[in-house]
Amino acid sequence: MARRKKTSVTHSSGWSGAFMVAGVVFALFSLYLFARRGYYNVYIINKVLGSTAAVLAGITLIMGPIARRTKDMISFLPLRKELGLLALWLALLHIITSVLFLPNKFPLSWYQKEWLPIAFGAAAILIWLGIAWLSHEKHIVRLGPRLWRQYQSWGGRIAFLLIFFHLVVMKWPGWLRWWNGQVKTSSELTNPNYPPASLFVLAAMLLVVVIRTYNRFRKRKINRSLPS
Repeated sequence: MARRKKTSVTHSSGWSGAFMVAGVVFALFSLYLFARRGYYNVYIINKVLGSTAAVLAGITLIMGPIARRTKDMISFLPLRKELGLLALWLALLHIITSVLFLPNKFPLSWYQKEWLPIAFGAAAILIWLGIAWLSHEKHIVRLGPRLWRQYQSWGGRIAFLLIFFHLVVMKWPGWLRWWNGQVKTSSELTNPNYPPASLFVLAAMLLVVVIRTYNRFRKRKINRSLPS
């Protein structure tokens, strides 16, 4: 009985910590977009949902490498599963909100025009759903911990890269317009001089790529230095 109680507390703490991290990221993007846009509605919330999902997915990918270098981060490793699931749920909410609650912003013609970034995003969601399905205990036992970790690791990386492509392909024209000073003040944009929030998402995702790449090359270097 004591062991079950301890597991329950740990699981609960994991979710509370994950919701806290997600809440902070969500609040920061919300405040920034409110300052840039001058209003806050379902359209802005939908943007924040997508941005928060991307950042949380990135956090799950760098927690391991950082924890191996910084012992203080080891205690946060149990949050990875909950953060990953929150990223999936927020991404699904982002899709549902776009389709059901913002048809004036995203009509059928918009989906036809943006089919490529949408395909990247949809593929990432399918991979995340597969990872979530495989995370059930019965599937872990059937696959074995080693194979399951490989599926989880590579699936998470591929899904993250697909989200990266989704962001870049969709937002690139808007970034260029902002950089060239073509974005002006309007009823929907109070402070056009502020960078688009998606650029901060891009910076966060690029940081994840750099950390993961550096960690991979470092591991290869260590393995080569070991005696055969």
